[in-house]
Amino acid sequence: MFDNKKFSLKIFLILFIFIFAAIIRFYNINYEDFWTDEIFAFFTSEPNISFKETLIRTLDTNFNSLFDFLLKEFHSLFGYDVHLSRFFSLILSFLTLLVFAALLYKISSYPSLVFGFYVLSINIFHIRYSTEVRSYILTFLLVLIFIYLNFKNKNSEHEINIKRLSAIIFVSILMLISHAFTLLVLGSLILFKLIKTLKTRKINFFEIYLIIGLTLVSMLYLFVYLPINMQYADQLVGISPHWIKQVKPSFYTNYFFSQYFGSRILGLIYLLILIYLVVKFRNTLYKNYNIYSFFVILIFFSYFIPLLYGYLFGPILISRYIMFVLIPIVCLISHLIFLINNKFIKYFLIILICLTTTINHVFFENTFKQFYTNINYTKPQIKDALNAINNSNVKFLTVKTKYAKEKNLNESYENYIKKYLEKLKYELNFVNYSNDNMPRKFWVIDIRDAYKDDMILEGNLKNYEIVKKLYFNSLELFLLVTKNY
Repeated sequence: MFDNKKFSLKIFLILFIFIFAAIIRFYNINYEDFWTDEIFAFFTSEPNISFKETLIRTLDTNFNSLFDFLLKEFHSLFGYDVHLSRFFSLILSFLTLLVFAALLYKISSYPSLVFGFYVLSINIFHIRYSTEVRSYILTFLLVLIFIYLNFKNKNSEHEINIKRLSAIIFVSILMLISHAFTLLVLGSLILFKLIKTLKTRKINFFEIYLIIGLTLVSMLYLFVYLPINMQYADQLVGISPHWIKQVKPSFYTNYFFSQYFGSRILGLIYLLILIYLVVKFRNTLYKNYNIYSFFVILIFFSYFIPLLYGYLFGPILISRYIMFVLIPIVCLISHLIFLINNKFIKYFLIILICLTTTINHVFFENTFKQFYTNINYTKPQIKDALNAINNSNVKFLTVKTKYAKEKNLNESYENYIKKYLEKLKYELNFVNYSNDNMPRKFWVIDIRDAYKDDMILEGNLKNYEIVKKLYFNSLELFLLVTKNY
């Protein structure tokens, strides 16, 4: 009876953390409107277009087609609504938490499971991308599944057979078409397997098949899919987007940990604890050569390869591209911290992480502040702009044309605004200012989170003047009136 109660208490604690994590992700899920990248995904995943058209749209704008196609199916089932899309990402985020808990259960102790599960549940970076209509949370989930499929427990991998080999290869393909940077995960596992083979001097033919299979998948992606995608998107000079800047020297003092964990101080705490634990248990990691050794390899190559490419060819590294490093970081900290023999150091580090993380979220992050105060907008306030137009005497509006590299940027903006008008049931008239027959007064919505070029009255707009400007965070609203009106 005691054991049953103890088991029930353990399950209740995990369930309590999960419910808490779900609430802070679900609450105010649509408090903010989409920003440009989400608007792209919303446009690409329109359910009433053909497979070919969806493929064309996603190739025009990114390398990550899987999320768009899955979101399209979600829209087909539940409706093409500007307030529904984020629920797809939310569901994926719930799945990541459950799979992460299952992984920790396999590879560590119950205290490590509770600690690691709590850390990920309140991780500000994971929370932020749990409600973003982009591929990062899907990528996170697929990487978790990939790791889960490969490792039986902390000290051994699963015995590879045809069924498991097929599953791993299939998930690796899904990972790559979810995000290109998952190549780093495949490469890390290949290196891990090769080193282990050399270390143990044992050759398993299914392991060799796995290495060959993952290598072939990677090569096909690098030399077939990626070049076709780059050519279609007119990105012929490499995979370095024009808006990514080279990392600054200060990067080497935090390695994105300040973004991953909420502040520079908090990031430094996590980084120093991780370094301390890896150095302290380096002999154990080398001797046992287990999943935690793989995690060290994965963290190293997730930074080293993109940085090396960046210095040789062009910058490609930003924090969200390698969001999956949260998996090895949290797993390593949550497992190794409980191996410390000195009770004072062990519990000091545990309390330090839990206390500082919780305090930071309660008092400084919107995920908690949303429960007791107004939170600051970080994205274009499109709904507020449409409300302002609806409450004015001018019922005509358009979206400012952007001369951007992405082919369907303007179509994406127009589609989102029109769907938002349907949602709000406003009787406003959308106009295209490339036409000759324009109204004498109309509003121009300028979404400025990605492209901040000034409003220039040219072409059909030469006979207009700006008589009013309104600001809604990363959005400017202009009222244009014909001259001498």
